Amino acid sequence: MNMKLAFFLPALLLAFAHAPAGGAPFDPSALAALQPPAEHGAFHSGWISLGLKAADLKEKQVSPGHITDVGEAQIQLYFPAGWGPQDKRAALCIFPGGGYALQAIEKEGVRIARWAAEHGMVGVVVKYRVSGENNAIGMFPGPLLDARQALRVTRRHASALGVDPRRIGVIGFSAGGHLAAMAATLWNRTLPEEEDNPLKSVSARPDFAMLIYPVITMAPGTTHGGTRSKILGPDPTPALAELCSAERQVTAQTPPVFLVHALDDGVASANSRLMEQACRKKGVPVTLRLYSKGGHGYGMEKRGNPTDQWPKDAEKWLGEQENNAFETR
Repeated sequence: MNMKLAFFLPALLLAFAHAPAGGAPFDPSALAALQPPAEHGAFHSGWISLGLKAADLKEKQVSPGHITDVGEAQIQLYFPAGWGPQDKRAALCIFPGGGYALQAIEKEGVRIARWAAEHGMVGVVVKYRVSGENNAIGMFPGPLLDARQALRVTRRHASALGVDPRRIGVIGFSAGGHLAAMAATLWNRTLPEEEDNPLKSVSARPDFAMLIYPVITMAPGTTHGGTRSKILGPDPTPALAELCSAERQVTAQTPPVFLVHALDDGVASANSRLMEQACRKKGVPVTLRLYSKGGHGYGMEKRGNPTDQWPKDAEKWLGEQENNAFETR
């Protein structure tokens, strides 16, 4: 896929939730003047274009909280109460799931960003390009380009966003978990589509990765068929399947990984086990939380299952990473 990168920060619209829709374009220096509401409560931005556009699609809501036909990559920033641009907070780039055909933007995006902000982080919801009908959208490397750009934008403007550039992590759910795993393992992979990207010199390496009921491998029999067909396309080469199998791309430079899976998940828990094994083999810090019951696609919803515990386990793990300065460099 030939996707032209055209990231122009001056063209970004930063329309905060309490401001009128469609705010005026602003100069990048305005980022340095970001201020929270007068009551210093939590707040969030409008959707900000990353300048990565694959097609003129009209975004659709296929069901409450689920969208498809996303032709332009965007981010939305969630700031915690008491935030200030002088802060040095962790940031969490969030990739909702949906098989690279749609996105559970509310349950696995906005809700997670609010949770991040409640715990003092800056949440960054990443609306990456997907389509239910246009099979060219959602194929590699498109979603990975979007993920890397979100990480680079957050890191490049960390000082204005009150973020520590050495504490920017990723979290993803289902296919979004696969995207987060690719971001964690292919961060230094040269992609020709980024040749003209003015931010290509900014590191796209996440400092930690949280993979929640993820698709990991492209190996038939273990992978999720729908996710595999969307990211690889109809007739993938063995080399592409290998590249997109995150467990095959783990190196000693892969950041610390936190995994969540239920044993009764329709996406085989073997995906998370493979990632755990690969990380241990390479000496990458990894934690796998396997739960006896919970199914798939629960986000942070309380459903009376053992998986209800995972957010608390994640908070504990994040606290341990904080104490260890994320041990990434």
